[in-house]
Amino acid sequence: MWSVRMPRKMRKDDYLDIIEAAVAAYSDKHLADYIAEAERDGVKEHGFPRLAANMGVLIANGRLAAKRDTFRRMMTLCCRDAAKGKMPLASSGNEFSVKELVAALVAVKEAGIFPGDVTDAWRTDLSRIVATQCYTCLPAVGDDTAWNWCVFGAASEQARLAAGVGGDRAHVEKYVADQLRWFDANGMYRDPNQPAVYDFVTRLQFMSLLSDGYDGPSRQQLEAILDRAAEPTLAMLSAAGEIPYGGRSNQFLHNNTFYAAVCEWYASRYDAQGDAAKAARFRNAAREAVEALRPWLSQNPVRHVKNLYPQESGIGCEGYAYFDKYMVTMGSWAALAWRFAMEAQNQDGQAALDPPSPSSFATTPDFHFVFLNAGDYSAQFDYDADPHYDSDGLGRLQRRSAPSTICLSTPCAANPNYATELPNDDTLALVPIGSGTLVPTGNGSDATSAWANWTIGNLDWRCRLTAGGLDSTLSGQGSVAMQIPAFAFDGERETMVFCNRSSLTIRYRDWECRYETNGEIVDTGRICCNRNGRYRVFEAHGQNSLVLHAAIVPCGQSPFAISVR
Repeated sequence: MWSVRMPRKMRKDDYLDIIEAAVAAYSDKHLADYIAEAERDGVKEHGFPRLAANMGVLIANGRLAAKRDTFRRMMTLCCRDAAKGKMPLASSGNEFSVKELVAALVAVKEAGIFPGDVTDAWRTDLSRIVATQCYTCLPAVGDDTAWNWCVFGAASEQARLAAGVGGDRAHVEKYVADQLRWFDANGMYRDPNQPAVYDFVTRLQFMSLLSDGYDGPSRQQLEAILDRAAEPTLAMLSAAGEIPYGGRSNQFLHNNTFYAAVCEWYASRYDAQGDAAKAARFRNAAREAVEALRPWLSQNPVRHVKNLYPQESGIGCEGYAYFDKYMVTMGSWAALAWRFAMEAQNQDGQAALDPPSPSSFATTPDFHFVFLNAGDYSAQFDYDADPHYDSDGLGRLQRRSAPSTICLSTPCAANPNYATELPNDDTLALVPIGSGTLVPTGNGSDATSAWANWTIGNLDWRCRLTAGGLDSTLSGQGSVAMQIPAFAFDGERETMVFCNRSSLTIRYRDWECRYETNGEIVDTGRICCNRNGRYRVFEAHGQNSLVLHAAIVPCGQSPFAISVR
């Protein structure tokens, strides 16, 4: 059963619970094999150090006492191998691992878990790290091949400086100063092809730097950039508690925890500035993201990607996004969220907030997203999608408390750079069928709705989101048509799909996604797949003006009427 997310006060221990869930996803046999491989071949990728670090944080907080010896064995391997030098490039580098090992060391040392000679040996190894020998991404200043890895490396060096286990201050400043050029006007970080994940996760590394005491010449500029991104951060959270879709590394459980960590940093920052109301908005957003994980974590076995295909299938995952690396990453970002929450001056401040008014937000053209929020609904559009991951159009429509995937969480790409159940022969989103480019012509909101308008060739497409769902009107000369996605299979179970001339209903986990039109809905017989599962492709056809209404409702709720605007 899909659990309904009920508003409740966030506890800082909720983050420890998530870290523990991440570690528990690795069976004793899996863990034993993982350790044996590292002892035989060395630590080859950063999932292993992250798992060790997660265990260390839990042990330092009175959990996982039975795994103390396992943690000690893993931590010794990790610190030893980090000091030896770079990991293989294909497996990614120490940039991602060192700061987490430092955090685990500090936590267990402060808790007095191990004798001094044990923690001193770890300190000695971590102190031997030389940035230019340890890290993989070491471009010259201004080099356009520099990306988020540089920021991870700078954060790791700052963590070492903060803990007194070495650290290269010049390395930190070199890449902090250099990487500021990649932020857009909204303070969003532009990794290559502007994936949404690497905006949030890179900003989080800069936040970690500041939390670890970074006070170099770029600090003031960095803080101003992060402040600029505060409101966009809130505007982009979906009704189902998800970060935006778009680009690589999306639809993984760890996306929710790094969003929560970003929000906890903002909450702590605004608490320190005396703005309790703004801090509360970020704490509530963090709670939304964390609560959205519960249905996925209740699955047995737990998957690290938001579908229910067998873990070993790799469906929904890029080649680098395998379970060992990305499952524990959920815990790593939860550990940062927990740390930021603990640093907050007002640790218990999470005021009740009035329901938000309808709103719209358009990113810069770099990210090419438009977001609408109204009532319990959210919608996300992409008008220049990365063709290796997404497609243009309305790629997400979600309702609070409903399964995130029942309508669409992310569009389908024709040739996705991740594994799918079946190959796609076309793209799929909720979008007009026509020749030409999708062009935004305006967006906004009023007291009852949020709207976004578009053209595609000679077609005019108007979308309005209300508390009752999405109203879409497509206008043109002669025959006009729209694609409609119908969720069919989540990797474990089929949905129920009902179609007649003017309506289409998808029933899934006690909820229904319903479409109604003044035209005719037809089944194309085609299917498309995304990270979440398999979709059937329907089309709505009309003459000159096509109205389509979409709503997500609990099963048994009375039918709705078409809303024409």
